[in-house]
Amino acid sequence: MRIIYRLFALSLVSWAAISCTPDGAEYVDELDIVYTNHDANYDFQSKGTFAIPDEVIKIDFENAPDDPDWVPEFVDPIYANGILETTRSNMRNLGYTEVDKSANPDLIILAAALQTDQIFFYYDWWYWNWWYPGWGPGWGWWYPGYYPPQVARIRTGSVLLQMTDPNNQSPTDKIPVVWTGVVNGLFEGSTNSINQRITTTINQAFDQSPYLAK
Repeated sequence: MRIIYRLFALSLVSWAAISCTPDGAEYVDELDIVYTNHDANYDFQSKGTFAIPDEVIKIDFENAPDDPDWVPEFVDPIYANGILETTRSNMRNLGYTEVDKSANPDLIILAAALQTDQIFFYYDWWYWNWWYPGWGPGWGWWYPGYYPPQVARIRTGSVLLQMTDPNNQSPTDKIPVVWTGVVNGLFEGSTNSINQRITTTINQAFDQSPYLAK
């Protein structure tokens, strides 16, 4: 099963950012875009714990087989560690406590990186079959209250964070994604530059989501 995950017009924002400079962007970090969205009716303040995997998956639509036992590729730890630790740090600063996935966390945050450019973002449930607690056939995502109505290009190297509520499955085994953060096209440039931008942009995703604070 495939779930189409559409983002707002990031490409339009990219064009606007470039147009502000007569000769276009001079450095790759000038093209960084941070997008967030959430379920406006969700009570984040009632939640206290979260879990997060120790890996960031690569989403590669061309090579991903339809096999529930398949395990995806992972982002190199030199970059993945920065994504995960910056996310953890922000969640702790917001008042949440990290627990193991076996401790029935209120929230689970899944981190992924896009390996190829796509207009539509297809996110198959079995990318997380190896980790997500209780995951099984027929399960998938849904985005209550904020399914994005527009489509835009997502660049290679974009980082996606999805905050899910594992204890609030729908009757059809869909897990609600209550918050989404997308950073467009991070994995370009030197290692030091990429890691600095990872920290800056993920911090920005949480900064522009004040409703997450407890």
